[in-house]
Amino acid sequence: MPLRESVAEVDLDAIESNVAYLRRRAGVPLIAVVKADGYGHGAEATAPVCLAAGAEMLAVATVEEGLLVRACGIREPILVLLGAAPGEARAAADAGLHVAVWRRDQLDALDDAARGGEPIAVHLKVDTGLTRLGVMPDEAADLARDIASRRHLGFAGVYTHLATADELDVAFARTQVDRFAAMLAALHERPRWQHVLASAGILALAPTGSFTAVRPGVALYGLPPAPHLAPAELRPALRLVSRLARVRRVPAGTGVSYGHRYVTDRERVIATVPFGYGDGLPRRASPGGAMLVRGRPAPIVGRVCMDLVMLDVSDIPGAREGDEVVLIGTQQGASRTADDFAREIDTINYEVVTNLHPRVPRVYLRGARAVAVKTAAGYSRT
Repeated sequence: MPLRESVAEVDLDAIESNVAYLRRRAGVPLIAVVKADGYGHGAEATAPVCLAAGAEMLAVATVEEGLLVRACGIREPILVLLGAAPGEARAAADAGLHVAVWRRDQLDALDDAARGGEPIAVHLKVDTGLTRLGVMPDEAADLARDIASRRHLGFAGVYTHLATADELDVAFARTQVDRFAAMLAALHERPRWQHVLASAGILALAPTGSFTAVRPGVALYGLPPAPHLAPAELRPALRLVSRLARVRRVPAGTGVSYGHRYVTDRERVIATVPFGYGDGLPRRASPGGAMLVRGRPAPIVGRVCMDLVMLDVSDIPGAREGDEVVLIGTQQGASRTADDFAREIDTINYEVVTNLHPRVPRVYLRGARAVAVKTAAGYSRT
């Protein structure tokens, strides 16, 4: 399969190691979150690795994501965190997905969709303080009884999500844990899956609040949920690379890229990289962003284009066309992380990796050897 020069290399061994570390830290079974196409890493490859490494369930955001994971041949439980719209209920039932619920009309739609088939496993979402989705804790017991009374539904889980686990002060996160525990005590029946801690919660609180499972997402891929929650055991899985397509020495006063917002102050060497906002590099990466060339940071200059971006390589001796460019990863002893990029564009590492466009090929590695490739045309093992 032909590949362009801009690729994301994904180390499956790193993901396997991260799953094992998070399981040990939490001390309970693990639900691996592979939503947003495995946080940009590719769910087709990462979901099976998480399961093989010991995860007992997967979680996605939408029913469509669940169906895509099912299409990979995965039979283990898959939880749909955003629930199912009425038009999705039948598809969720047919695929045997676990579905989040927090309203009675959701129960009605799922109950109707499951008639004549296997019961749908539901997880009751409780709002303990994020103020986003979920039933209020004092109403959870009533809704749980309603679930138990339905012939075509199974009460499989109950969960909540923490609002401040990634903050230095986790006092409110502990309050949420306590609210969840009190809600559990009021239930007539406790389901198998009781989960609260996601990546930040595991790293900041575990084993406190682990209950019967944890639900990590970003940490599976070796990305810290906050700068102070970055244990050495987490191994970043993604390396994003490209090549210099053109290198040109230009005189002082030369405008670079659209609008000539950047004009050279002296003779400069400007290099062009075939990676732009159509690939997931935000326009706001200039000014302030950088990439590695020959182990040195090269600043982004001029506006980021849809397919291209320009670097100033004036201070990088010998830079020439064909040289490797590292957007995320290591090169000649230097490194750039997703967090470095995030700081430069005033965002978080989650957004950096999930913004990677499908047209950027993902090359999956085991022991530094390519074992699979994902492009816009599809996923295949090598």
